[in-house]
Amino acid sequence: MKPALVSFFRKLSYPVGWLYGLCVCIRNYLFNSEILKSRTFKTAVISVGNITVGGTGKTPFVEFLIRILKDNYKVIELSRGYKRKTKGLQEAVIGCTAATIGDEPYQIFRKFPDVRVVACANRCQAIGELETRYSDTDVFILDDAFQHRYVNPGISILLIDYNRPIISDSILPYGDLRESAASRYRADIVVVTKCPASMNAFDAREIKNILDLHAYQNLYFSTLKYSTPRRMVDGAPLESLAGMEVLLITSIANPSPLKEFIGKNAGSLDQIIYEDHHNYTKKDIAYIQGRFDSIPNENKVIIITAKDEAKIVDMNISDALSQSIYVIDVEIDFLFGDGAEFSKKIIDYVEKNKRNSILFAK
Repeated sequence: MKPALVSFFRKLSYPVGWLYGLCVCIRNYLFNSEILKSRTFKTAVISVGNITVGGTGKTPFVEFLIRILKDNYKVIELSRGYKRKTKGLQEAVIGCTAATIGDEPYQIFRKFPDVRVVACANRCQAIGELETRYSDTDVFILDDAFQHRYVNPGISILLIDYNRPIISDSILPYGDLRESAASRYRADIVVVTKCPASMNAFDAREIKNILDLHAYQNLYFSTLKYSTPRRMVDGAPLESLAGMEVLLITSIANPSPLKEFIGKNAGSLDQIIYEDHHNYTKKDIAYIQGRFDSIPNENKVIIITAKDEAKIVDMNISDALSQSIYVIDVEIDFLFGDGAEFSKKIIDYVEKNKRNSILFAK
């Protein structure tokens, strides 16, 4: 749809956005007044979320948390499992797929097979059941749970996309906000994601002034760091994209940073962009095969994200096509050397609040 039409329909939807925003404000008021109750659990709980629809880098951030905790603590990663074909509480086990637990949980399960990954829309029910089932659990990491207020997390982390300032945005459907920008004050930690790697202290200070957080809130800045592409079938690295003709295939909320990165490093770039959480079909694979075959240069590859890998790895793809598919992983990198401070804050919280801590009162 053309930008002018998008702008027109958004203006048309302003009254709907006002009504939606009013409902969200009333809901938050009920929680803030404890008319609606948030439940606190015995186990440490870290919530990661956003107030902007679309990608703010939640999954790479959850993976970062898992990396700093998994070697010393029993971690359960809990997601809704968006667009999965199952209901209720589903734990990732050998033989599961993106269809049974969701694409992002399956992606995390494949990367961290020693971490329990669970999909359940009702986080309260899930945490209560899992605390009983796995009494050795030290911490739950909740993905996309900033609006799930029935759980009272020990640390609430709000992610804000550098490229989409929340202060100048509006409530859905007129804008891209799930709730008012004032909801940022509910977070313990705010992380501005997808910042330019070259961001300087002056720019950071300007954003800090605009966000105007409370003194007890911590603010950090992070950027995206792309890995060397690895072949999907065997993990063999693709050392350089230079001179390569790349067919980029994505079904993520915001592919722009990845497109920019590949465009700067590859010889040329073609792309097939699907909607976020798209479930691939045999027809999609045939179309991808045809587009790839139509590239005349022999020096060509297909690049996909880890999220897309989770959905096509179990599909019946020809050996020839599989050999040409490379996966590019993304990680977050804290700016201004703040990664160690952030990690210490998270680890200190888990250490003090894990269920077998001497500080934990049953």
